[in-house]
Amino acid sequence: MFPGTAGAATADAAGSPWRGPRCETVEGDGSVSFTRDGGQTVAPTTGVMRPVKYVMGLEALAQPNQLLSVDDRGQLARSNDAGCTWSPLASLPSTGIWSISPAAGGAAYVWNFRGDRVYRVEGQRVFEGPAFDAARLGGFVTLTADKRKPTHLRGVTQKGRVLDSRDGGRTFRPIGAAPVQIAGPDHLVYDAKIAPSRPNEIVIGISEVGALTSHNGGRTWRRTTIGRAGDRVNGFTVAMSPIDPKIVYLQALNISEMDRGGPGGGRHVYRSDDGGKSFRPVADHGGEVTITNGGLLKPSPWDPDVVFFEYGDPVYRTSLYTLNIRTHRLSIAHNPHDGIKSIAFNPTARDVMYLGFVEQS
Repeated sequence: MFPGTAGAATADAAGSPWRGPRCETVEGDGSVSFTRDGGQTVAPTTGVMRPVKYVMGLEALAQPNQLLSVDDRGQLARSNDAGCTWSPLASLPSTGIWSISPAAGGAAYVWNFRGDRVYRVEGQRVFEGPAFDAARLGGFVTLTADKRKPTHLRGVTQKGRVLDSRDGGRTFRPIGAAPVQIAGPDHLVYDAKIAPSRPNEIVIGISEVGALTSHNGGRTWRRTTIGRAGDRVNGFTVAMSPIDPKIVYLQALNISEMDRGGPGGGRHVYRSDDGGKSFRPVADHGGEVTITNGGLLKPSPWDPDVVFFEYGDPVYRTSLYTLNIRTHRLSIAHNPHDGIKSIAFNPTARDVMYLGFVEQS
């Protein structure tokens, strides 16, 4: 167990429903803040973010007014007042691409990309789970807590194996087999998403074939349709709508289209309306829009037709894109940070979006 260092939750946070942040300035190191207007303006912070730091994971928890963040060095931080004040919670034992999977009841599970264990966060305490055989099964590329059963976890590994836990990550068992027959023995799994409300629904972003879907928890797999028949596609980032798991977004590079001189150099944000069976491009790389391999994709929890994505670097700073599929409108908000690695949404204040920043220089 890692002892927590953050202060106890306030009575307001423990006993009242979620609310919007009641502050104009965020008290913290500058790595997390919030916006009420889609990123056009960002609340100032008392601290200045120091390089090099990436806030890889950021989530609103089921416990009212509590959020959790984790950076690339494994530093966990917590807010107990809807994002106005941030305090250190614990230090995980390694650096990496850390992520947070919230669970019902206010707990959360923290895991490292291609890692071999999960860390359970309960209040101010962090518990390390035992390691599984990642050399044989592969390490995690995604992990989701069942919306109805907080100790039921399901993940996908870099080898395309689905792992299932019924005891909060203490033990995992594999389900089905890796999709070798479809993807080939040398496939690379870049990302995956599992629907929290329907954990049998899985979409994998993968090399060469773009994406695969399973509707039975990884027991069987199906290749998706992207571009022309036979196109070589690398699917880098997968995102499912929290409103409707049939709506899936994919950030991908169509290598065949790039070779043909197609639009956007083959780089697109794609959308599926049938659970990942087929995808169509909804945003192209080029002009004011920069789409990179493995960029952030975050669907809105309020509107099934809105998705956020971003591009950032130390020279041009950050562009936060808001794409509305229904109206065909793309808006761009700029801020002086080097990037945004994570986004979370306030569960009741629909205008409040939390941003986890990058500082490289």
